[in-house]
Amino acid sequence: MEHNEIWIKKGDGDARLGRLATYRPQDLAHWTGLKIIRFKVPEEFTDRQVVAPHPIVTLLDAGQTSSRLRYGLRDVTTQCRADDLMCYSGGCEIDHAHWRTRDAAMISVELDPSRLSLIEAGDTRFAQRTLQGEPRFSDPELAVMLRTLWREVRGGCAKGRLYADSLSLGLAVHVHRRFGRMAGGEDRREARSRLTAAQLRHLDDYIRTHLDESIGLADLAREAGLSRYHFTRLFTNTVGRSPYQHVLHKRLERAYHLLTSTQAPVADVALAAGFSSQSHFAEVCRRVMGATPKELRDRH
Repeated sequence: MEHNEIWIKKGDGDARLGRLATYRPQDLAHWTGLKIIRFKVPEEFTDRQVVAPHPIVTLLDAGQTSSRLRYGLRDVTTQCRADDLMCYSGGCEIDHAHWRTRDAAMISVELDPSRLSLIEAGDTRFAQRTLQGEPRFSDPELAVMLRTLWREVRGGCAKGRLYADSLSLGLAVHVHRRFGRMAGGEDRREARSRLTAAQLRHLDDYIRTHLDESIGLADLAREAGLSRYHFTRLFTNTVGRSPYQHVLHKRLERAYHLLTSTQAPVADVALAAGFSSQSHFAEVCRRVMGATPKELRDRH
């Protein structure tokens, strides 16, 4: 599972951040989101000359920590409790770090733009942008994003590429807005922008044709001729829901049609509508439609 490990430099060598939690190899078979790990923290440890190549955002998921970090001539002492977050700038060396912890577990995500190709032709929003590090801060929305992202990995990525891509991009944008000073004027202009009717028709045709496949955010953005970030903003402005929610709605429409017009097994219906499994289809049915697939079929 090396492709989901987060590597940093310590002294003259490379080291893996934390310790990967246990999950099955197939859990990451289709994961396309940002690299994310959850690990338990030793009760006390010291590191020297620590550098992360990309920014890392860490949530203290449980427990308590006390740390003393030295950046050049500056010492930073921090006390953290569960739900506190930390942001470490990429390329910024920590000369000395000493940690004491109690029952601590952390969730860390690496903001590597190349992971989701966040920097695309014509979109320089994330290019050459240095995030301002913060040793301790509170952000309930970001904490929810990190836990949701981790649960999706641990759950075998059941909601698919589009969900993973959208959540990862949303997390990256949220962090860059807070620590990277993203331009507000451009965001205000985009708040009024929408897809054309022709773009929307083309996208719906594409979704309908490929509904039984794994559809990713990059696929939809490519069909619209936009970067992933701009596509997500314009699509939501136009339709009133996210690309993931829209595709999920289309999947449910097809599944309901197949349930009520054919005698195909529920497992076949789930796959024909693009759900990752029968259990995922059943979970979505109960959550969105308030009934199991069998109950929906019996009512018809």
